[in-house]
Amino acid sequence: MDRDRKKRRNFFDEIFGIDSLEDMDEIFERLSRAMGMNPENLGQHPFVYGFSVTQRSGEEPEIREFGNIPMFERTEMGEMCNLDIRKPLIDVLEAEETLHVIAEIPGIEKENIKLNATDLILDIETINGSPKYSERVELPVKVDPLSARATYKNGVLEVTFKRLESSSRTSINIE
Repeated sequence: MDRDRKKRRNFFDEIFGIDSLEDMDEIFERLSRAMGMNPENLGQHPFVYGFSVTQRSGEEPEIREFGNIPMFERTEMGEMCNLDIRKPLIDVLEAEETLHVIAEIPGIEKENIKLNATDLILDIETINGSPKYSERVELPVKVDPLSARATYKNGVLEVTFKRLESSSRTSINIE
């Protein structure tokens, strides 16, 4: 029976080289070290990581990551440096006359949120708080940045813009 067990290898055996059920603690420790997290803090805060995919007709899919897993950057010396910045979960909803950007940024005071906008970009950044969030949202349509109205309640930020009138299509005569 022991011989049959060695013949059948499962997913965890292939990836980690260990028995998935007997060594689950070791798997979590290896994963947390790979993500730059202290294994001692594993049970204190939940892990949140994901991505959203937006596909508009005729465009490449847009993939956005979000979560509270630490982000890293490689230094000039080749070492990994913890950026301690999170990416919020973002939804962009288009209505006939408005555009709504909804961001989940829990644990932040309203006064610590900084927003900047142009006709095609919304920058969301948190200051003087922990955790820190930062995201540049490319808007799918042109908006009037002066029309922006923002609300923040229970960790959810909603920014509403008025859409700019699209330019009318004109025929061009060739001379």
